[in-house]
Amino acid sequence: MKESLGEYQARDGRSLAFRKWAGAGDVLVLVHGIESNSIWFRDFISHLNRQGFAIYGIDRRGSGLNEFGRGDIEDYKTFFNDIEDAIRFIGIQHPRNKIYLMGICWGGLLAVNYAISSNIKVDGLILLSPALYRKVDFSLFKKAIARICLCLKPRMHFTIPIKDGMFTTNAKYLSLIKNDKMRLRTLSARFFNQIIKMENEMSPLNHQIEIPVLVLLAGHDDIVDNKKVEQWFGRLISKDKELRIFSDFHHVMPFEEDSRPLADFISHWAKSREASGEKQYIES
Repeated sequence: MKESLGEYQARDGRSLAFRKWAGAGDVLVLVHGIESNSIWFRDFISHLNRQGFAIYGIDRRGSGLNEFGRGDIEDYKTFFNDIEDAIRFIGIQHPRNKIYLMGICWGGLLAVNYAISSNIKVDGLILLSPALYRKVDFSLFKKAIARICLCLKPRMHFTIPIKDGMFTTNAKYLSLIKNDKMRLRTLSARFFNQIIKMENEMSPLNHQIEIPVLVLLAGHDDIVDNKKVEQWFGRLISKDKELRIFSDFHHVMPFEEDSRPLADFISHWAKSREASGEKQYIES
């Protein structure tokens, strides 16, 4: 289906943009990574869309189509509120369909923390290379400078320590991300400190997810610590959980030359739950 742009209103009155691929089936809500935006995954989304899913690529506040306050956030909980407001908006558009939250890389971290903290529940989580535990981090020096700037210059920006080759080895997508003018390459001092605060507050609870969870890992990943993610997966309390490693894939799995096996696996997992009972999207 043809891609379209839309907006939903966040609770603070801000209009936030998304990309939509219409479909008659269940809904996938994509939460992108720290540097990316929904346009990175257009090809992969097309594969899923052809299998009947309606897909919403919600660009994070301060990223992608949302130009205001780029790379800056005062309170990490604002991200959860934005996702919740998006889910509420999408639920009105699709009252009879299940809604799955699909997080890629840092978007997977947001999706997990959203699932354990939000009043609006989704029907499941689909996590691609979720950055719950990472191999890449700011240096101790930059961490110290960022903490100092939090008091003096909280909006001062620091370069994200990820190199293009960590995302993929596919030349087509290396060119895409290199030339993407919406790519987020820096974060403010207070954004960086909010990441630390979120992880300190949420990590002890991140296994307390009861909804279905699908975790997909890349065999070659220079960003995510797969072993620690697998250990986290073992602690998950969900009775419906599945983990699959695509051994030949790299960190951004939708960037592989042929991402159809990945899309097919996600489609089969979600569609196998279509007859598993009433939709779980509720506001508690």
